[in-house]
Amino acid sequence: MLSELGPAIFGSRLNLLLLFLPVAVALEMVHAGDVWVFAASSLSIIPLAGLIGHATEDLARRVGPGIGGLLNATFGNGAELLIAGFALSAGLTDVVKASVAGSILGNALLVLGAAMFAGGIGRTSQKFSATG
Repeated sequence: MLSELGPAIFGSRLNLLLLFLPVAVALEMVHAGDVWVFAASSLSIIPLAGLIGHATEDLARRVGPGIGGLLNATFGNGAELLIAGFALSAGLTDVVKASVAGSILGNALLVLGAAMFAGGIGRTSQKFSATG
């Protein structure tokens, strides 16, 4: 299990951004400016979201497509769930509403549109399998 962790963490240069995680904690502890803490935290969450994605893909391969799809849908938005949890605990319900609305619009419009566009490159027509 631990031998599989190495390629997941050290396999991408993007994971070097994980170094900003202790930087963000240190900046918070010394009461640095909010912008600096936010910037360091934002940079550190990028590879964490990628690692969550790799973990759910590995689980999906082992448990099958049905449960795997559910895991991907649930944990694929893990960063958004964490942010929503912290925002709710701080009483920022408007931020959570905006985040959920943005996530729905982003997934419905951007991801679907990009998939349709990429699928249409080099083809005159596309077919959709309703069973799939």
